Amino acid sequence: MRPGPGRVSGPAAPPRSRRLGPSPFALAYRALVLGGLIARAGGLYLRHALAGRLGWQAARVEAEHWVRFARRFVAVATRFRGALIKLGQVGSLRVEVLPDEVTAELASLRDRVAPHAFAEIAAQIERELGAPPEQIFAHFDPQPLAAASLGQVHTATALDGRELAVKVLYPGIERSVAVDVAMAHVAMWLFDFAVVPDLLQVHREVRRSVYAELDYLQEGRAAEEIAHNLAADPELARHVRVPRIHWDLTRRRVLCMEFVHGVKIADFEPAAGASPSRDTLVLRASRAFLHMIFRDGFFHCDPHPGNLIVEPDGRLAIIDFGMHERLDPAVLAGVRRNVLASVTRDADLYARSLLEMGAVDPADLSVVREIAELSFDPAYYNLTPRELVDLDLGRFVGELRGHLNRLRTFRLPVGVVMGSRALSVLYGLVVELAPGLRPLDVFGPYALAFLADARGEGASAAAGAASERSESV
Repeated sequence: MRPGPGRVSGPAAPPRSRRLGPSPFALAYRALVLGGLIARAGGLYLRHALAGRLGWQAARVEAEHWVRFARRFVAVATRFRGALIKLGQVGSLRVEVLPDEVTAELASLRDRVAPHAFAEIAAQIERELGAPPEQIFAHFDPQPLAAASLGQVHTATALDGRELAVKVLYPGIERSVAVDVAMAHVAMWLFDFAVVPDLLQVHREVRRSVYAELDYLQEGRAAEEIAHNLAADPELARHVRVPRIHWDLTRRRVLCMEFVHGVKIADFEPAAGASPSRDTLVLRASRAFLHMIFRDGFFHCDPHPGNLIVEPDGRLAIIDFGMHERLDPAVLAGVRRNVLASVTRDADLYARSLLEMGAVDPADLSVVREIAELSFDPAYYNLTPRELVDLDLGRFVGELRGHLNRLRTFRLPVGVVMGSRALSVLYGLVVELAPGLRPLDVFGPYALAFLADARGEGASAAAGAASERSESV
C-alpha cells in the first residue's frame, strides 16, 4: 500500500530535477582537468630529477612548485568533489611516497562541501523508495545535517514516529567517481616506477573502498557486523555503540539509520564530576577501532571526529560506515605480530611479520630490520603528540625514505592501505583531542591482551618488558 502523506518542513519541495547527475560534457571536462594535473605532476617529477643534480637552490625552487601543484589539486578536488577528496585524503598520509610539500597541503583537504540542491535529493529518494519524501516521511528537513563528497544527510521522522538520519547518495555521482578512479589509475600507472610501494595495488584498494561507499546496502551490513563484533567486548559494549539501521527505508542509494542525539566528540565539553573526560572518550574510541582492526579484521576506515558522537549519557556512538575494509586472516595474523613487535620494540619480529604477510621477500629482511630499529629509536618512540610537534622529523623521514629505496621487494597486502589510513586518522584524533596521551597508553594494555594468540614462545616476557617500558617512558 502506498505510504500516506507526510510533510517536508520549511518551504515547499522544489520540482523534481529531470537530469540526474553530470552531463557527458561535464564528465569530459572533468577528465580534461584531471589529465592536466597528471601532466603537471609529470613535469614536476622531471624538475625533481634535475634538482638533485643542480643543488639545493634548485631543490628550493622545486619545493615551491610542488606547493603550488598541491594547492591546485586541493582547489580542483573541492570544486569537483566525487572521489577526488577521498584520493587526496589518502595521499596526505603517504609521506613515504609523496613529497612533504604535497602531503602538507593535502592534509588541509576536508570532506566538507557545499550541499546539493534539495530537488536533486528529493528526486533521488523518489527514485529509490518509489515516492517523494513528503509521502514516505511524516517530516523531512530539506536542510542537510551534513554534506560530504558523495552524499549528504538529512534528519527525518518516519510515519511511525522513529527519528531518522537519512543519508542520500548524490544523483549520478557514480559517473563522476568512475572518471576520478580511471584518471587516478593512469596517474599511478605512470608514476609506479618512481616509488617503492606498488601504486597499482594502492589504487586497487582505494578503488574498492570508494566503490563500496556508493552502495548503502553494503554500508548498512558493515555497520551491523561491526556492532555485533564490538558487543563481544563487555567493556566496549557499555561505552560504545553503533546506531540501528532501518532496513524498511534503506536502499542502495538511500540509507536510513537511527538518529543519534549528542555532539561531535570535538565539541564535547565534560561537565564537572558528571561526564567522562575528553581523554577517556578518546581512549574508548581508540580501543574500539583497535578492536575492529586487530581482533576482528573488519573495520571502519574513517575515525575522524565528525564520525564520533557523544550522547547525553556519555556513551560514544560511531556513525558513517561507508569506508570499511576486511583483512584476510593470514594478513591479520601478520599485522598482529607486527603490532606486537612495535609494542615490544622487537626489530627481528617486526621483519618476520612483514615476511609472514607477504609484504617483503627474505632478501629484504636486513633492510626491514634497519627500518624497525630507526622507528624504535628512543628519540622517536612512544612520544606524545605534543612532543612530536617540537621534534624535527626531517632527518627521520629522510632516513626512512633512504631505507625504503634500498628495498628490492615491497608489496602492500590487501587491506593494509586502508588499515594504515584508519590508524593515521585515529592518531590524528589523538593529536587533536588528547595530545598528552602516549601511544602505549592506548595500545599497551589493550593490544597485548587481544594479541595473545599472535605471541608464540617468550611473548609473556616480551609483554612484561613492554609494560615496564610504557611505565618508564
